Amino acid sequence: MSNGKGLQPTKYGAKKYNLKSTVDFDVAVKYGTVLMAIAGADGELAEPELQWYIDEQELLAENSQEYIDTLRTLDWKKASIQDLLNEIKYDFPINSRRVMLYHAIKMSRADGNYHEQEKAAVAKAAEILEIERSIVVSLESLAEMEEASDRLRLALFETEV
Repeated sequence: MSNGKGLQPTKYGAKKYNLKSTVDFDVAVKYGTVLMAIAGADGELAEPELQWYIDEQELLAENSQEYIDTLRTLDWKKASIQDLLNEIKYDFPINSRRVMLYHAIKMSRADGNYHEQEKAAVAKAAEILEIERSIVVSLESLAEMEEASDRLRLALFETEV
């Protein structure tokens, strides 16, 4: 059930993800909880993992502080990924199921280690979302390429990598 609140996409969100409409606050909370449960599948939600998602939300949603504050209070350890994934309505103008897995992978890798338990949680989420294994491998490869591109850019700009 919606509380009527929503997250408005920024210009960056519109450009990066083709976000054009408001995202229901409650849906966003479920989405964030799923991501935290996946990234915490190794037993710990590392600060760089949570910070990656917070930084992403600051870029994607206008006035995101209430959402970020809510994320910090969630009990992701008790979350049922399956129940939450089944409760989310995926009626977005993009393939939000794939975006969710992409975000889960990026968040899980943010601490510099994509643990086997996190990979297994991503695979389980993909199964629930009916996303083929080849898509998961492609999303993981995309995350790796983006990290390599970031390191290359920094190296070319002669900054510390």
